[in-house]
Amino acid sequence: MSTEKLLRPVVDPSLPPDERDVLAESAEGLTPAGDDPPKGGGRTGADRWWALGIATACGFAPAATLPWLLGGIGALLGVLAQIGTALLWWRFGFGAFLGGGTALQIVSWIVLYACCGDGVRERLGRAHHGRYYLTDDLGGTVQDVGRAQRAVETVLASEIHKAGLLDGDGVDVRAIEWEIAVAGREATVEKRALRRLAKENPGDDALRQAIKPRWRTVNEARNRMRERVAALNAYGNKVRLADHAYRAMQKGSGSEEQFRARLAEVREAAAALAAAPAGGEART
Repeated sequence: MSTEKLLRPVVDPSLPPDERDVLAESAEGLTPAGDDPPKGGGRTGADRWWALGIATACGFAPAATLPWLLGGIGALLGVLAQIGTALLWWRFGFGAFLGGGTALQIVSWIVLYACCGDGVRERLGRAHHGRYYLTDDLGGTVQDVGRAQRAVETVLASEIHKAGLLDGDGVDVRAIEWEIAVAGREATVEKRALRRLAKENPGDDALRQAIKPRWRTVNEARNRMRERVAALNAYGNKVRLADHAYRAMQKGSGSEEQFRARLAEVREAAAALAAAPAGGEART
């Protein structure tokens, strides 16, 4: 079984850029498209008990606990709270100290539990569930999608992209990455369904013959997707070479003619990429 993983989640490029960037940053807190998103704001029973334990420490040993939770400001607040509870004990006795600590514990528990659960990425992941793909969503196509991602990273990190010199190519690498991931997801869902059918009906020759066209269709779709990945990879390689020529030209160690020749190769690769099949339509 392949241990290949995506470089990052693949996110629908039509989402608002700020939300897309948060989702693409990490898979942590996100749920595969094939699973139901978690309910209840992401809070669990474990969060409840964790908050209770920390709140108890906040109530009776705030000077030790608040710096751990809040840093420098927590150290100041912890010392003040500790002095306050000590004064309660000194002025009014142990009962007052216990009451004050318990009140602080309750307030701390409410705040800590409210802070548990969904962060920004989790909230966006719930709102846009199904519009991003993780490694688990792509099965055996994850290696192909990973290759596409590496090509996309090459293009987006290039100086010629940042300088706007690729704007005339008509190539949106984020959109192409998403198309490839969608094709990979469709192929994965169909293959899993076909394997499940075969496993549930062992020795059924009639079923095996009936699903042969579906296997042929899904394999053809994956081949088209791989052609798209290869074309994107070729485009990324040409961009990388043109970027080297661009940097050399800026440093004075390369000529403008060399850069223009490399840029012409990028345009040719862009045209080939536009002509490559997009894949998809794995299901019949």
